[in-house]
Amino acid sequence: MKKGFTHLEVAASHLPSAWLAAKRASLEQGDIAPAFHYATARQASLWMELFRRYSPFSAGQGRALYLRIAKEAVALLSEGPGQLVSLGCGTAEKDSLLYEALDARSWKPDWVCIDGSLGLLLEAGRLCQERGEAVRLVLADVLLRDLLRLLTPRDGMSRLITAFGLIPNLTPDSFLCGLRAQVAPEDRLLLGLNLAPVPEENAESYQASAERILPQYANRPTRLWLTELLRDWGLREMVEGYAMKAVERDGWIRYEATVRWKRNREILLEDGSTLSVLAGSPLRLFSSYRFTPGGFVRLLRATGFEPLSSWTLPSGEEGVWLAAPSPSWGGSTT
Repeated sequence: MKKGFTHLEVAASHLPSAWLAAKRASLEQGDIAPAFHYATARQASLWMELFRRYSPFSAGQGRALYLRIAKEAVALLSEGPGQLVSLGCGTAEKDSLLYEALDARSWKPDWVCIDGSLGLLLEAGRLCQERGEAVRLVLADVLLRDLLRLLTPRDGMSRLITAFGLIPNLTPDSFLCGLRAQVAPEDRLLLGLNLAPVPEENAESYQASAERILPQYANRPTRLWLTELLRDWGLREMVEGYAMKAVERDGWIRYEATVRWKRNREILLEDGSTLSVLAGSPLRLFSSYRFTPGGFVRLLRATGFEPLSSWTLPSGEEGVWLAAPSPSWGGSTT
């Protein structure tokens, strides 16, 4: 790689035609796909500022715990993985600690960083270059069908797959089932997610914890980040009533940011086609689940994984699970 240049692999999910199809689907369904909030350089910068301000990892205590997680998780592996796959890597700061822990054991896996945001992926590449770490950068939708198979690992190669902070913003059971269908028995996963700290695993404690956490989402910097998409798409004057609330969905609590269309109208898309929206109908800009530790363990088992170990930040608001594919999984989430 020439100095000053970054080599990227780009999946078909980022072709203009695929981008436009995903945009149309988001508007038709009234639910913006998460990847669209990281698409531009400004959006990536706004998110990075949020991460620095609100993520427990940005505090000394959080970073220290992730350093311990990396060392202890690597110590639990029976052999070095041939490939480290970072799904939704963002700026790869957490994954870099894991790579360093593998390197300390003289395990040098092929490292693949995957993200749907060009800006964040370039930041990940910059970080790795500064540390002298070799990495393969892939610009792709993390929900791309058969994504892990498209990475063409060598036959018999074991993989350590990470997804830090990715699961809460997706449909968790669907994502985990899709992941389970692509992993091999020898693969291991490190899954990080947001938690609602509860003294007891019951509905009352769960709800109370979610309400206490709400200000982390209901604030001006988050609103600025999420509504940047409306400005970029030329929709800002067409909507009103921005609100961030904690709601229950399928037994889980998640934070949802919504706006509503001001009136009936036809939205013109880039290819000249249009779609209709109705006055008062909602457009969900964002959603993020909060799990309880026990609830996430049940979800892991229901989607074909067996938890091997876990770590939780002292605040109880973030946790990481080391998991293995369950050999008895039959492909059902029930």
